[in-house]
Amino acid sequence: MPAKFTLADGSEIPAVGLGTWQLEGDRGQEAMVHALKSGYRMLDCAFSYGNQALVAKAIEESGVAREDLFIVDKLANTWHSAAEECLERTLAALKTDTLDLWLMHWPSPLNHHGNHPKCPTLPDGTVDYEKEWNYVKTWETMIEIQKRRPEVKRLGVANFGIKELEAISMTGVLPLVNQVELHPSCNQENLHRYCLQKGIQLVAYSPLGSTGSALLHDPGLKTIAEKNNVTVAQCLLSWGVAKGWPVIPRSSSPERLDQNLEIQQLSSADVDEISRIGKASPKRYVTAPWHTFEEIV
Repeated sequence: MPAKFTLADGSEIPAVGLGTWQLEGDRGQEAMVHALKSGYRMLDCAFSYGNQALVAKAIEESGVAREDLFIVDKLANTWHSAAEECLERTLAALKTDTLDLWLMHWPSPLNHHGNHPKCPTLPDGTVDYEKEWNYVKTWETMIEIQKRRPEVKRLGVANFGIKELEAISMTGVLPLVNQVELHPSCNQENLHRYCLQKGIQLVAYSPLGSTGSALLHDPGLKTIAEKNNVTVAQCLLSWGVAKGWPVIPRSSSPERLDQNLEIQQLSSADVDEISRIGKASPKRYVTAPWHTFEEIV
């Protein structure tokens, strides 16, 4: 099983990363330190997670050299029209001179001066979008920033469907990565085919489904896991890597962190069966009031 995937620019991205969403306080820091000491080398971060300073502390405490890490961060929805300032705050909070990958978190520019830092609303309760702005303009801004700022090594997007990818392709610059919810019940087959054709690497967030995911309790998946002497979570992560994309699970449990890093070689029959089980119960766990996803097919 690959330890890394090669991106369209010839660089490499680790096959397994640590999701840092909701890793907060002492427990969150301890989890990140443990993960780094155990061998995780990709940290998936975001401005909107509000824990960039904690990530910086964890990196420092772990003793892992910055040059050995692949740090991902994301432009927040309410900062589309102030992208460079968001980047500067991100670099300062993470205490790093570079980002290995900078993503547009969502194709959803929200009012930078609205009534909430994450999801501003209008008086009628609807989402307050940035006026006279769109995500194509955001992508153009990110391209322009990267051209003159070596701090940004690579550009990508997150939560983009084919429609949004087609729209930004008009700029002549495609993202190297598209990070999306991706697991057997949300297999993104059409999107995966499109991205393969365009040279865009899919990356899976929520690769286990989500907290309380039915996949973790599926009898068929338990049978496959027992046969391979692994956990159901390891099966799901290994399925993703076998299908061709990096996975970024999140956990604060040292035991699960260690298990999640151990990608297993599954037989093609097992990979196919895991896909079949997922298709039988399609489900998208992540929703957002500011974005409408394509239907699961």
